[in-house]
Amino acid sequence: MGFTPLKIGFVPLLDAAPLIAALELGFFRDERLEVSLHRQVGWANIRDKLSFGHIDAGHALLGMPLTSHLGRDSFSEPLTTLMELGAGGNAITIRKGLHDMGVQSAADLAGLITHQPRVGRLMVGHVFSSSMHHYLVREWLASGGIDPDKDVKLCVIPPPQVTEHMKGGYLDVFCAGEPWNTLAAREGHGVAVLATTDILPHHPEKVLAVTKRFAAQRPDALVPLITAVLRGCQWCHRPENRHRLAEMLSRPGYLNQGAHLLEESLSIGHDFGTSRQQKKVRPEGWYLQSFAPERTFPNKMHPVWMMRQMMRWGHLHPQADVLEIAGRCCDTRAYRAAAAALGIACPGEDIAPMALRGERTLRPEDVQSPPSDPRPHPAPPGKTREIARDAQSSLARRTTYNSAPIVPVAALGE
Repeated sequence: MGFTPLKIGFVPLLDAAPLIAALELGFFRDERLEVSLHRQVGWANIRDKLSFGHIDAGHALLGMPLTSHLGRDSFSEPLTTLMELGAGGNAITIRKGLHDMGVQSAADLAGLITHQPRVGRLMVGHVFSSSMHHYLVREWLASGGIDPDKDVKLCVIPPPQVTEHMKGGYLDVFCAGEPWNTLAAREGHGVAVLATTDILPHHPEKVLAVTKRFAAQRPDALVPLITAVLRGCQWCHRPENRHRLAEMLSRPGYLNQGAHLLEESLSIGHDFGTSRQQKKVRPEGWYLQSFAPERTFPNKMHPVWMMRQMMRWGHLHPQADVLEIAGRCCDTRAYRAAAAALGIACPGEDIAPMALRGERTLRPEDVQSPPSDPRPHPAPPGKTREIARDAQSSLARRTTYNSAPIVPVAALGE
């Protein structure tokens, strides 16, 4: 029997590692798959090339299958999630000039905005409107008393470009995956203040997605594809493989960054960020990025969580049937077959409970409850006056944004 050819697209991020490892280590060929990987600039490229059949499968954002079924974000084909590629991996990075003025948290940023309106609307970048980054950075801003739709300007920038935009003075804050936070810190342009798993523990991030059409026409390819990528997740999850994985990812056709930078990114642990409180509550053995196989099940509760965030911010009608929509976003059958062959346990239900912050859990019976009030609350007292004084002295150095080559985010559904 011959090999089945497959084209898989990816964006140069650390969480594409299971796909790259599966190719380099021969896991795809073990499953009789002849895979070629195709690097893309950003998520719009993945969307378009999946939709038009230029690639067969894609390293995709959790929300991309969801918005394809909502008819948003210019999707012309409905997608389905075959598996998740791990958990976490993102961070919130602020411009070093802001950090030097004492900004280390959303509350500090709120103080700057309140006491120094002359700084204008700060630019906050994320990677796509249907991304976890978008909704987690909204949560972070609101936690400090900042209205994401009024007090700052949200914009979309492809992940590989966020560091250059911050270097050029076009970004004050960004939320992106690795290695771009580490690169901004290394080059002296930014300071990573928070891991997004400090906002939502073990949150889902990227998925392996195909079009519904591909899944219907090529069902024989799904289990072998998932099996190979699961083996990639298992291999990437082992700490002893970090050095070799970093070398693999550093190659020009993949992330094209220094192996030392990538190994540093893969090794980000307990002391990451500027919040002493978050460091205290992180569990032992915490890492920014997890490729753990138990984090790869295509849990239909994850798109439910995102739809609740869309409702919270006015991006989705509050009476939308989230369970029905989530049911169309993920197909667990092929995953369960592949996982069983590898001895990986799966939840008993397709809509499994999801951990939230503060030891809370989102369960199926909670889904009809309305999401919490998104309105920001006043920032707590702290260093706001000190920050305001430092901001006053830096106004002359403030970069204007009139020529910034970035794309404003339109509210979903507008």
